[in-house]
Amino acid sequence: MKKSFSLLEIILVITLLAILASFIIPKKQISDLDLASSRVELYLKHTRHLALMDDKFDHMDEEWFKKRWTLKVMNCWESVGGLYFIVVSDEDKEGYPYKKIECVKDPLTQKYLYSHGRCGDHQDNNKYVQLTRQYGVTYIDMSCNETSSLGQITFGNNGKVYSKVGNTPDEYEIKEPCSIKLFDAKGNSRSLKVYPTGYISTI
Repeated sequence: MKKSFSLLEIILVITLLAILASFIIPKKQISDLDLASSRVELYLKHTRHLALMDDKFDHMDEEWFKKRWTLKVMNCWESVGGLYFIVVSDEDKEGYPYKKIECVKDPLTQKYLYSHGRCGDHQDNNKYVQLTRQYGVTYIDMSCNETSSLGQITFGNNGKVYSKVGNTPDEYEIKEPCSIKLFDAKGNSRSLKVYPTGYISTI
């Protein structure tokens, strides 16, 4: 009589159990909103890194601080609808982003973190910044928003964080954590928090 299992039989049983478990045990679903939140967190951290490495101070320019690295959330054209964001240093201080001069390249894809207001398929547009078209984000609520638009987060090379570019270097420095909430059409949301120290986390 056979009194024990062979190694081959044990391996076969373990394999069958693993296959059954893959069908029975539910997998954690990663939603488009989760992906959007992760992307925004990633690029906020990248914007902060750029600011720390690229000191914009220029004693010959009284408005040098307007060139600080910023992640800015914007509306697509009204005829299209939707949201997107860019990562920009406003080198000419005119407020309008120029892709190849003022926006940075995505270190993951080598495409500029930029989209035209049309928010469609275009060689200039990075799909990962198109929050509505790519991830279904319909609304953003930024608690520290002091702009007339959707909001922005600006980082200084000194580690400080600003909610807007003002008339002096330290105007609009945030003193309390700034929450960023992303919503989809069903009312689901994901939240990020940017602290005055520059630390960024998901909530």
